[in-house]
Amino acid sequence: MKKIALIIGILIIVSANKAEAQQIPLFSQYMFNGTYINPANAGSKDAFFGNLLYRKQWIGFNGAPQTAMFSIDGSLAGGSNIGLVYVNDKIGANYTNSVMVDYAYRFNVSQKGRLSFGLSGGFTNYGVNRTKLINEGTDIDPNLANTKNIWKPNIDAGVYFDMNNYYVGFSVLGIVPHKADKTMHIVRSNANYLLTGGVTIPLSDKVNLVPSALLKSDFENPLNVDINAMLQVKEKFWIGAGYRTGVLWLTDVSKETRQYDAISLIVETFVTDRIRVGVSYDFDLVKISNNNNGSIEISLGYYFTKPKRK
Repeated sequence: MKKIALIIGILIIVSANKAEAQQIPLFSQYMFNGTYINPANAGSKDAFFGNLLYRKQWIGFNGAPQTAMFSIDGSLAGGSNIGLVYVNDKIGANYTNSVMVDYAYRFNVSQKGRLSFGLSGGFTNYGVNRTKLINEGTDIDPNLANTKNIWKPNIDAGVYFDMNNYYVGFSVLGIVPHKADKTMHIVRSNANYLLTGGVTIPLSDKVNLVPSALLKSDFENPLNVDINAMLQVKEKFWIGAGYRTGVLWLTDVSKETRQYDAISLIVETFVTDRIRVGVSYDFDLVKISNNNNGSIEISLGYYFTKPKRK
């Protein structure tokens, strides 16, 4: 109980104080990628599970974001759970490499309900690929030429509750401030606060409807809202769609800076009892360029041990 009290205290302090941190990459398949958005999700499958994910945003747009992620998490004895998340994010010539180690403590609060608290710590490496700028014939700013790759510490925290038919989670990502210095120019924002939840609604013996939502805010940019609905067939195949938008909420940003709306089509399937494959494609409702052909996301998951819980 002392561990639980300590983690609750940290979450309260984090939620009440403003911290600066980098904007986190977004994924359309967030509902299958819980450990990345909330460290308290580690081990929730009661199995060791690995996940690879690649996202190419705004296909055809030069310098558009590309994100690759690898995560693995699993359950230990006594309510302890661990996880590891690596993310490589590229935007133009800029790139970041982030490594985070998760710990979550989970316990039963009812016959079917479980509550977990999680902490995550690690580092982010910021860098600039100057060779890419030279190859593209771009004149390099003298300040950029003198920048150096640097490492900055990271801390995340979260809480997660799940039952057989629904889940809800809250997390704060990017608690440690990352301030730019003379060796590196970093675009800053506040910590990211994420609220997510989902429910399974039986439609028949073999088909379920699984709606979910993700809200993300740093209280400076528009509130990011993802709403999804998936049909689950025989617990082995998912197909559905999602809608993403930016809402001007608790912010003084002008309407011109709001996030572009998009619709996502998502398909996930178990090709074997342990291998899961997913593909999603985003259609941007407002094109930022004639060369923008939407965004694609591919994921591959593998259960190293047989899950004890559906």
